Amino acid sequence: MDNKENLGPAERIIQSLLTYQDHLYHGRPGVVVPDARTTIGVRWDYVAAKTREDGVRVVYRLAKGTPRAEIGTMNGDNTVRNGTTVVGSYRPNGLFPEVAAWFYRQIAAVWQLDNEFAARWASFAFQQEHKDLKVVLAAFMLCQSRKGDPIMEDGKCLFLDEDYRDVGEAMMLLQQKDRDLNPKLLLRIRDVLRLPEIATINHELGFGKSARRPFLGRWPLAVEKWLRYREENPKMLKGLVRAGFRRTVRDLAQRVGYKPTSDRFFEILRWKQRQTEDGRRELAIGKEIKAAESWAGLDEKAICEKIEKDRPGWKLITGLLPPEIGVTRAVAAAAIEAGCLSDKDLIIMTPTLEDLGLLKVQEIRERLDAAIARADDMRAANIARNVRSKEVKEKLEAGADKAAKRAVEEVVRDIRVYVLVDASGSMENALEAAKAMVAKLIQGLPSDRVHVAVFNTAGREIVIKHASTKGVEASFRGIRAGGGTEYGSGVMALSHHKPGENEDSLFIFVGDEEQHGTFERYVAQSALRPLAFGFLKVRESGYNAVHATAAQLGIPCFRIDGRTFDDPYAIPRTLRALIAATPVGQVGNVRARPRVTLVDQILKTELLRKPAWA
Repeated sequence: MDNKENLGPAERIIQSLLTYQDHLYHGRPGVVVPDARTTIGVRWDYVAAKTREDGVRVVYRLAKGTPRAEIGTMNGDNTVRNGTTVVGSYRPNGLFPEVAAWFYRQIAAVWQLDNEFAARWASFAFQQEHKDLKVVLAAFMLCQSRKGDPIMEDGKCLFLDEDYRDVGEAMMLLQQKDRDLNPKLLLRIRDVLRLPEIATINHELGFGKSARRPFLGRWPLAVEKWLRYREENPKMLKGLVRAGFRRTVRDLAQRVGYKPTSDRFFEILRWKQRQTEDGRRELAIGKEIKAAESWAGLDEKAICEKIEKDRPGWKLITGLLPPEIGVTRAVAAAAIEAGCLSDKDLIIMTPTLEDLGLLKVQEIRERLDAAIARADDMRAANIARNVRSKEVKEKLEAGADKAAKRAVEEVVRDIRVYVLVDASGSMENALEAAKAMVAKLIQGLPSDRVHVAVFNTAGREIVIKHASTKGVEASFRGIRAGGGTEYGSGVMALSHHKPGENEDSLFIFVGDEEQHGTFERYVAQSALRPLAFGFLKVRESGYNAVHATAAQLGIPCFRIDGRTFDDPYAIPRTLRALIAATPVGQVGNVRARPRVTLVDQILKTELLRKPAWA
C-alpha cells in the first residue's frame, strides 16, 4: 500500500482519510518549518510577533503548557532567522497552502482514475463532519471538467454529459444541520481556488482556459443563488446577522458583484451604499442605514441587563462587548443563566470559567457537567490541556472518552480489534510515544471487543482495566523496551480471543516493522482471521514486516500517521475510517452480518442534487 501508483480510487480515499493532515485553516499566525515526518513536508507552529524598541520584530513560539520561547527575528521577506540560520517562514492567520494543495492533488488523483467515484466521494463527505475536506472537495467539483456538455454526433446532440459541477453547487447550497457549509466556508472555497498552488493544478488538469488567472468554476454562480435565496427569505438573512456572519455575507456579495432586488438587503446587513464613479448603482444610494447595535458606553450592569433581556448568542456577545469591560465574571454568568451559550461554547470556555471562579458556582458547574456528558466530539480533550483543576481536567477527559466511544459505536458493532505494540530494543526511544498513541486509540473502542498485547521475542496480553487515559497508562506502567522483534509472538498472545462467527477482525500494529521476514504463518495459526492491518509507524526503519505480511495474506494494510492522534478532533474520524475501510469477511459458508465498508458507503451514496429553488 505504500506504492501510491498501485492505489485505486477507493484506496486513495481511504489512505487520504487515514493519513495525518494539518488543518487547512489556522486562526492564529504561525511559522512554517520543514518537517520530513509530515505528509506535506512542513508543519505550522503557532507564534506571536512583537516589535522591540530598536524596531526588530521578534517571533515567539506558542506551545500549550510551556512558556513562550523566542525562536528568531523576522525579516522583510517574512523569513524568520536565528542569527544566520533560517528557522522558517512567518505566515499570518489563514489558509495553509501546502495542506490545500495536498488535499487537492489527492482528489485530482481519484478523479483521474474514476470521475463518478470522485463525485460520489464528495456527496458522501458532505454528510460527514470533516469541514476541511468538504471545502476542498467542493472547490474541486465546482471546477472539474464534467459539466453537462452536449455529446454530439453528425452535428446533432445525442445526450448531455454528466454534470458533476452540480455536486459542488449542491455542497454550497444544501442546508443540513451541522453539516452544511456556513458563509465563512463558502468564502474559504474561493480562497482555496485562488491559491497559486491550486491554480497550477487546475491548469495542469485542463480546467478553465487562462493560465494566468485562477479558475473559480461555478463558485460565483453558486454564491449568486445562495445570496438570492436569502434575500428572498429575510428571516434567513437576519439569522445570519444574529449569528455573526454579517461581514462575511457582505464579502460574498462583493466578490460576485451581487445586485439585490431591493433596499431591504442592504438594510438588514447595515451596509451603506455610495455611488460609483460610473454611476451604475441604483439601490439605497445615500440612504441612511440603521447603525449597528453597540454596547459602547454601557457599564457592566447595563450589559448584563441587555443579555438577560435579549438573550443574544455568545459569539454576538463577544463581538459587542466594549474592550474596556471584556468578559467579566458577571457578564459570563449572565450569559450562561440566559442560555446564550451552547454546550460547545461552554466546553470551549472552561478555562475562562475557571479563571473567573465560576466553576465554584453550583448551577454553572452542573450546566458544564451536563454539556460535557452530551459532548459529541473530542473537543473536551483539547480543552483539558488548558485547565488547572485536576477534577475538571478528568471530567473533560472522561467526556472526550465517551464522545469517542459514541462516534465509533455503530461501525464497530460487528468487528473485533487487536492492538499489538512493539516493545523490542529498537523501540527504546519510541515506546513512550507508542504508549501515548495507544492510550488515545483505545479510548475510542469498546472494551469488550478490543484486545491489546506487547511483544518483543515473546508476547503477552495487556489487560486494560479501565477504558480511560488513566486506565491505559496504568496498564502499561513498568513496560520497558528490550529484546528482539517477533510480530508473531504478539499475534499468538491474543490468539485465545477468537472472533465470533458474525465478527470481522482488524489488527492494528504500533511499532517500526524492524523484523527480518514475515509472520503470516503465525497469523494463520492464531485463527484470528484479520481482514486488514492498520499500522502506526512510530519510528522509521528499513524494514517492512507488517506491509509484507499483509501482502502475503492478500489483505490491505493502511498506514496511520501517529500525528493524527495529536489532534483530538481527528481520532473518531480516523477510527471510523479505518474500521469502515476493513473489508467484510466470510466465515466458512456463513456470511458475517452485513457491515457496509467505506468503499461501499461511497459507491451507494446518491450524487448530491441542488435544492429545488436553485
